[in-house]
Amino acid sequence: MSDTHRVSDCFGQPPENHGHPGSISRVIMGPGARRDDRPAALDTERLVIHTNEYEPGGLSGDGHAHPDQEQAFYILEGDIEVEVGDETYRLGPGDCVLLPRNIFHKHRNIGDKPLKFLFISAMLGESKAADG
Repeated sequence: MSDTHRVSDCFGQPPENHGHPGSISRVIMGPGARRDDRPAALDTERLVIHTNEYEPGGLSGDGHAHPDQEQAFYILEGDIEVEVGDETYRLGPGDCVLLPRNIFHKHRNIGDKPLKFLFISAMLGESKAADG
């Protein structure tokens, strides 16, 4: 069977650290995702998906905003607190949160067990607000 459009065992792919203390990310698909160190990843035009695992207390750092991406987190296991602009959400398994383009966000594992979630993103290109 071909793996042209499939990634198996997504949480078993090579772990990466994307600068978030206490976390591991695994790039499953995205523009230029397939490399020698990610041979099972799929290249896409705009869609990005990572698996994410955060130990208790793991966090995204000081937070940031993206002028070229719209993102969402889909929670699989554990509990997360996500700050999106002026709002703060507490989420658990089966919950999802949207992180709009140009909106400040940060997150952390607020549970006493590992947190697992999918990071889903659409690459949009630079927004007009970011240009001017």
